[in-house]
Order: sequence, then structure tokens, then C-alpha cells
Amino acid sequence: MKKQPEVTERTRQRFLEAFWSLVREKPVAKISVSELTKRAGYNRSTFYEYFLDTDELLAYVETGLLEQLKETILQAMSEKHSLGAMFQIIFAAMNEKIYLLMGPNGDSAFLARVQSEMLPFLEAYVPVSKDTPYFDYLICFANSALFGLLQHWNEKGKDISTEEISGLMQELVLKGLTSRVFPQVMM
Repeated sequence: MKKQPEVTERTRQRFLEAFWSLVREKPVAKISVSELTKRAGYNRSTFYEYFLDTDELLAYVETGLLEQLKETILQAMSEKHSLGAMFQIIFAAMNEKIYLLMGPNGDSAFLARVQSEMLPFLEAYVPVSKDTPYFDYLICFANSALFGLLQHWNEKGKDISTEEISGLMQELVLKGLTSRVFPQVMM
């Protein structure tokens, strides 16, 4: 007898809730199937009906988050928003779960995957031609800097507004660090 779809989805959701609960407490790499099943209120055999192992659960979670982020970015890009508006849209899409997986308890490879999803956005909005020497290095630098800033902002409890962090990022992308640190210096 087949399970009803709503039961299947509810069970999968309980495993996902258990996963997120555990990620808030410990590194992803240290989460075991035993802990997941205990937290979700199921046995190991039920877990294995849904996921091969914790790595597959992590891949499922990450892929879902990345798809949502990618859809948001592509939709916003199609609407031709300004750079500042794009930053605000991306910040809204960067939910707590994404920050958790990019943080100290997360998956070190996840940040690279998120940055990879951001490349089309950066290539479209950073005012540098693809013909510019070292274009890929410039985009890599911007990508790393933006995510470093986002992670720092999140770690500080988002202590400045979305508009402020967006404006700071926009200024840094368009004018560089020198405009903020040494405004009187002419290059």
C-alpha cells in the first residue's frame, strides 16, 4: 500500500526540521542519521526511505535553496532593476538557512556554490567589460568581497539596515574601497 503524498511530505518536512534544528547546534559534518531520526521522531529505516545518507539530505537542502536563490536573481534581472534594488532583492532571498549553511556550522562547499549562482548577476551589473584584462579575476574579487560583507553583516545580527548595506555594497562595487576609505585621494 502506497503512502499518501501528504504523509510523505509531512515526514520529509520533519526530517528537514530536525536537520535545521541540529545545524543551529553543531557542524553539518557531525550530524548523524541517529540524531536526525531521534529529533524527527522516526526510526532509521524511515529516514532511509527518504534519503540515502546525511550527505544526500544536505545535497537536497542545498539544491533547493540554490534553486530558489537562482530563480529570484534571474527574475529580478529580467525586470531590469538598478544595482541597489538588485542587492535588496538578493538580500531578501538570502534567508537564515542560506546563512547557516555558509556559516561556521555549514558546508564549506556551499559558499562556493552560492557564489557560482551569483556570477550571472555580477557579470551583468559590475561595470566591467568581459574584454577587460583579468575580467575573471575582477569578478572573483567582487564576488568574494560581496559575500564576505554579507557574512559579516549576518554575523553582526544585521546591525545596519538592508538599505545601508545595499548602499555600501553598491558604492564599493561602483567606486571601490578607495572612495570610502580615502575619499580625498585621486587615482
